[in-house]
Amino acid sequence: MIKLYIFSLLAIVLALLVSLVLGFPADPGYLLVSFGNYTFETSLFALIVAVAVIYVIVKLLLFVFHWINPWQLIRSGRKYNRQRKAKARSKTVEGLLYFTRGNWESSYNLLIKSTNDPDASVVNYLAAAYAAYQRDDKNAWVQCLEKAEQEYPAARSTINSLKAQLLFKSDQLEQCVAVLQQLKTNSLNDSSLLKLLKEVYLKLEDWKQLEKLLPTLEKNKIIESNELERIRIRVFMEKLYAASDITGRVDAAEAQNQLSKLWKKAPASYKQDQRVVKHYSEILFKLGNKEEAAKIIETALGKHWSDALVIRYGELDFGGSQKQLLQAENWLKARPGNAELLLTLGRLSLRTQLWGKACEYFQTSIKIAPSVDAYGELGRLLKHLGKLEEAEENQEKFIALLGAELPELPLPSKPGSNL
Repeated sequence: MIKLYIFSLLAIVLALLVSLVLGFPADPGYLLVSFGNYTFETSLFALIVAVAVIYVIVKLLLFVFHWINPWQLIRSGRKYNRQRKAKARSKTVEGLLYFTRGNWESSYNLLIKSTNDPDASVVNYLAAAYAAYQRDDKNAWVQCLEKAEQEYPAARSTINSLKAQLLFKSDQLEQCVAVLQQLKTNSLNDSSLLKLLKEVYLKLEDWKQLEKLLPTLEKNKIIESNELERIRIRVFMEKLYAASDITGRVDAAEAQNQLSKLWKKAPASYKQDQRVVKHYSEILFKLGNKEEAAKIIETALGKHWSDALVIRYGELDFGGSQKQLLQAENWLKARPGNAELLLTLGRLSLRTQLWGKACEYFQTSIKIAPSVDAYGELGRLLKHLGKLEEAEENQEKFIALLGAELPELPLPSKPGSNL
């Protein structure tokens, strides 16, 4: 190319020299070009010189163009962009790999560095936010989510969903509820959102809001039937407790009236559930309605037997020990080998001061199924009866099983009292 350029340049110079030798300067010649209303006239020598100069300029430009090679520059630019993007992608991928390994520090740093790249997405911010949370850096994950919302407004619901999860994990429950309520307006049936809202309400013990949420959870089949029933029972128990709260609001009589209404409306299954019956009977007991408290347990045991309830029947002094003893003895006819019922019969015998009968019931209960409570009750009864050696033996067995606090019950005032 250079040789051709030099050759062309020499040819032009030679042509000019020939023109000068032949007398072009003395007689430069004349050229007239006419086109329509336009005319162009010049000397022949000037035209030759102009053509030569233009030719040299064009050749020079072509040479420079070939030397610079813009297509090569474009290809180089594209290659550079591809390398830069690949490098940025490799940072994102590397950050995500560290994320899966639980290396939160490295993951966070790489993901944050790659957020400024044109190929970055909202995933960079979301993953970086979670990594920052795992590093216990609240300011960092909050900033990540704020920037994500600014740069990717279309992904606001996903961003806020992660924000709610991190707030829940951080025990910022009130703020979490606010975010979830905002999300709920746009995503009414989002299963993950509703599950999280349920967990927040459970943790906050916000039973009213949880009760309102239950139909939606059930309708969308987001909650298992056994968990749904368990929560409903808990909500009902909390309603009973709220109705019994007489501090500065209602008197005991009004509280019992409200409790009675709630109990009548309760499903039959609740009235046989040992947790509900035990809870309700204890509320009535504290309000002074001991007779009704005993009846609630008796009715429940008549329909569905519960060892836990029969134990509670003997632990509390409902004020009708003789009547309770007869009721328990009636139950014993159908369950002669029930150790829990025999323990309760022993306690009811203590309440009616039938010391010998109480001893027999406790001993029989121990023969069937030794228990901490039976050994403890028998041991302290024998001690008060003056049978110290037997009492000590039972106390040792009581302690060996596991020390337990026994309920307050009447005992003989003097050792050796008549059985």
